[in-house]
Amino acid sequence: MMPEDVQVQPGTDVAQLVQRVQDGAIYGGFAAMHSLGAVGEPAIGPLMDLLTGADHNVRWRSAMALARVGTPSVDPLIDAAAAGNETIKNPAIWALAEIGDTRAVGPLIAFMREEPSDCCRAMTAAALIKLGAFTGVAAAYEECERSGEEFRGLVREAYWGT
Repeated sequence: MMPEDVQVQPGTDVAQLVQRVQDGAIYGGFAAMHSLGAVGEPAIGPLMDLLTGADHNVRWRSAMALARVGTPSVDPLIDAAAAGNETIKNPAIWALAEIGDTRAVGPLIAFMREEPSDCCRAMTAAALIKLGAFTGVAAAYEECERSGEEFRGLVREAYWGT
């Protein structure tokens, strides 16, 4: 997920890297995301603050950085998706799919079944398919059958667009 050549210098300031993610400069933001992935767990708290409290674009950039942090981000992302509205759930669910940890399958199935928003349910179904666990894929296909062709189109779009 992260290039092998990303090196984080000793004394790297997590706050400065998070600020670069937040500022929106494309190249610098992506470089900061990679560096935060290498920093690991210490980056999760500040990135979760952005995910749950920033504007739309910053939420998605935070989700991208959390995906690069990887497995240590899974539980906080599940918590954010459970507590958040759709503007928080969608990037959190996307990040969970990118990380690929099957611990997210059970909570994602529950979110999909409880979520009133077609867009968020489709994002969740796509994430379950991407994770590839039998129970998640089966639940996603069941939801697709229940919800009809338009919903299946949303799932395809979410799956191929992620």
